[in-house]
This record gives sequence, structure tokens and C-alpha cells, in this order.
Amino acid sequence: MFLRIVPVGGISEDILNLVKDELENLNIKSRIMQKVEIPKEAYNQWRKQYNAEVIMSMLSKVSEVKFIDKSIPTLLLTGFDLYYAGLNFIFGLEDPARCCAIVSLARLKPEFYDEKPSRSLLEERIVKEVIHELGHYIGLDHCYNNKCVMSFSPSVFDVDKKQKEFCDDCKIRIMTRGINLG
Repeated sequence: MFLRIVPVGGISEDILNLVKDELENLNIKSRIMQKVEIPKEAYNQWRKQYNAEVIMSMLSKVSEVKFIDKSIPTLLLTGFDLYYAGLNFIFGLEDPARCCAIVSLARLKPEFYDEKPSRSLLEERIVKEVIHELGHYIGLDHCYNNKCVMSFSPSVFDVDKKQKEFCDDCKIRIMTRGINLG
């Protein structure tokens, strides 16, 4: 499996390489693409957030990001706070029609919750959410095992509770699809 990683706005090289390395651990080859700017039209001034669906829709039309080749999924990483269809916020979203997913770092940062910054905690959360969205891309739904990376996370504390690995049931579902991760 191959995946494109596209930074949307300012994402540090360290974070991009962390994601790339974690994907390699899952036998997923990836390439970090050129940074693109977040579409201004996606910003909701009333909410002070960006609409994830609008971002994916608009960026799928940008020449340097084109998601036309559906065989190559694209992972968008952004530091902007996102929301989607009636939800207060999201950590990430996957769009099968565009063969892409987006993960926001904004609410994964401890300082968002008035906690002391922690690089290791931020990295752990990012990895879990990237793997979670990848799981959706390969067809997994949310898992009822709260330790599984595919468990639903309505809060960052739920992200912290889960592991970065798929549970045994999800691993079986992945294997039955003929996919070899890790």
C-alpha cells in the first residue's frame, strides 16, 4: 500500500517524518508532498473552525494535490481546528469518494486543554488518529473495544485510553480484505 502525506498549512518536518515512519512500521510506503494552504472558504467565522468536508472538496481540485488516482490514498495533516456536519469538532475524517483523509493536530495538543505542552503525548495522539483514519480508509468501522485504535473517540481523553494498534478482531477484518499491515 502507498499513501501520500500532504501538509495543509504549517506542519513541522518532525511531525511529517513521524507519521511517515509510523506508516512504514505498518508496511505502508508513503511520500511527503508539497505543503498546500488551507482554503479560506472552508473557514466558518461564527465557529472559528474549518469545515473538514469543504477542505477535502476544495483541495481535491487543486492541481498539486489532485486525488484523481483513487488507488493512492491521500492523508491531509493540518494544525487547524476542524468540524464536520453538526459535530462540535473532529480529530479526523475520511472521505472514501475522494480517497483521502484529514487529521487535525489542533485538539490533540495538550495545551489546547490548558495542560503543559508534551511533545511525546502529542506524537502519540497523532499516530493513533492517523492509524484510525487509515483503518476507516481500508473499510473498518468504529470498534467496541475501547483499547483498539478503531474505537470512537469523542474526546482527547478517549484517544489517550486507546492503543495505537488494531485489536485482534480488527486485525482479522483487515486480513480478510487481503491487506497486510505490520
